[in-house]
Amino acid sequence: MPQSTVKPLTVIKPTRDLRTRLMAASSGMSDAETKELNLFYDLLDRCLNINPDKRITPHEALKHPFFTSRVNPSSGR
Repeated sequence: MPQSTVKPLTVIKPTRDLRTRLMAASSGMSDAETKELNLFYDLLDRCLNINPDKRITPHEALKHPFFTSRVNPSSGR
């Protein structure tokens, strides 16, 4: 029987969260694009929630405003 090896992992807290990274990239965007970016962040945040009880289901995700709202009709969405 092979022997198990246990290695401790060092957890490094990120210096910037996802919202901070996305908002840093939003300079020069229109208000509609910024609103859409916020919806995208909210969707990602819900999808990536570590707690499965709080994580959005695929069915709920498809009903998320990122997919259902028309932020800017001229954007082609």
